[in-house]
Amino acid sequence: MKWTKLLLLNLVFWPGPALWANFSDSLVTLHPPFPVSAPFIIEIAGTWPSDCHPGEQKPVVRSFDGQTVQIEFEIIVFHVVCNDVATDYRVLVDMNEAVQATPPVADTLDILVEFQGATLTWKARLSCRPEIDCAGPRMAKLPERGLFTTPERKDEGLLVARQNDVTVVYPLVYDETGRGEWLISVGQVDTGSFFSELFRSSGGDCFDCEASNPQTELTSAGHISVLVDDPGTLQVKVNDRLFLPYTKMVYGYKGPLAGPLRADLGGRWALRENQGTDPPLGDITALIPPAFDITMQSISPGDPVQATYLVTTVTGEELGQVVCGSLDKGGKPLDHCEFIDETDQLEPLFRVYPEGPSSLALEYGRAVIAVGIPPRGKAVRLD
Repeated sequence: MKWTKLLLLNLVFWPGPALWANFSDSLVTLHPPFPVSAPFIIEIAGTWPSDCHPGEQKPVVRSFDGQTVQIEFEIIVFHVVCNDVATDYRVLVDMNEAVQATPPVADTLDILVEFQGATLTWKARLSCRPEIDCAGPRMAKLPERGLFTTPERKDEGLLVARQNDVTVVYPLVYDETGRGEWLISVGQVDTGSFFSELFRSSGGDCFDCEASNPQTELTSAGHISVLVDDPGTLQVKVNDRLFLPYTKMVYGYKGPLAGPLRADLGGRWALRENQGTDPPLGDITALIPPAFDITMQSISPGDPVQATYLVTTVTGEELGQVVCGSLDKGGKPLDHCEFIDETDQLEPLFRVYPEGPSSLALEYGRAVIAVGIPPRGKAVRLD
C-alpha cells in the first residue's frame, strides 16, 4: 500500500517522459568558446514544447571521462500538469569541478544530455582550428565594476573590481551563525567567463582596533563560476548551487532600461583604445574621429524597447546612427547596439557594447577579407 501511494505522488507531481519532449530546437555553446583544458560552462538553449522544461531543473554532470560528458537533471520544480505551451529555456552546466578532476584529453567534446526521455547529442570543439580567428568575432565581455545583487538571495551580493587583466569578485555571504562576511576570489575573465577558488580571510585586526600588523590567514571556502551575459548582468554559481542572475546596482544612470539600453548613451565621447591590424582597416580613426558626439533621437516602445541615437563629429557633421534594442535574424534581442552609417545599411559599421554609463566597447561589424584583426577599441565619456 505504501508503494502505491509513492507511485501516485510521482505521477501527480511529475508527469515523467512525454512523447513531445525533445531537444530538436536546441543550441549548445561553450564559454569560453575554445577552453582547451581550462574550466568552461556548457550553455544549452532553445524552445521546449511544454512549460515543463529543463531550464527550471538542476543540471547534474553524471560522468566525464575527458572526452564525453553525460548530463542529466535533478528535479527541483514539480508540476501537476504540463501545458503544451512552447517555452524558451536556458541551461548552464558548470564544468569547473569536472575539468579539475579529469582534464579533457581530446580536441573535441561529446555532449550527451537526457531529460524527460529526450536525448541531445552534440560535438563541440575544445581547441580552435588554425584557420579560425580564435579571438572570436567580438570583444570579450567584461563585467562592470561595482555592486551586483540578485532577488533570489536577499541581502547577499557581489562586489566586482577590475584592474588591467585581473578581476576580483568579493561575494557578500552569511556564515552559519548569520553573520555577514566577504569572501575573496581572484582570476581573469576569459571571453565572458570567470572561474576561481573562493577564500575566507581571518586573523586580521578588528575595524576600530589599533593596527598591529597581524598574520592573516586565507582558507578555502569553495569555488565560484561566473558567466557575463552583458557587462551589467552576471550568471553566478557558488559551489553546488544553481546559477543565479545578478544585476548591477544602478547609481546615476539616466535611463535604467534593460540590456544594452541600461544607460543613456547621449554625450561627448573620445576613443581611449584603438586596436587592430592592417591599416587603414585596423585603425578606428579611419572610420570615426577620435572625439564624437552621441545624441538621443527617439525611443520606441515595444519588446524590446528600441533607442536610436545620432552620431556626429564635434562640429556637427553627421556620421551615422547607433541603434539599441534591435532583434537578430531569429527574432531575439541583440546584446549590443549597432553603429549604422550611410555606406551600408545592411550591416553595422560597428557593434557597440555599452559597458556602463561612461564606457563603450566598439568592434568592426562587417566582413573582413584581409588577414588580420579588424579594428576594436573603447571610448570613454568626456562630459
